[in-house]
Amino acid sequence: MKVMTCRELGGPCDQKLSASAWDEMVKAMTQHVMAKHPDTAKAMEKMHNEDPKKWGREHKPLFDAKPES
Repeated sequence: MKVMTCRELGGPCDQKLSASAWDEMVKAMTQHVMAKHPDTAKAMEKMHNEDPKKWGREHKPLFDAKPES
């Protein structure tokens, strides 16, 4: 399992999210921002519509660099 905060993933808070794989972290972050940060969710949706791979290019290396906990 790897742990990252919402802020590390481009969000506004320090809620910890955990996942064993990148696709699980994406799902956890998506659910978190949709539930807790609707403005951030809208901004991420806009970014995704403009460049679907941008967020992953920016944040997957951070996930990959995290140690297993």
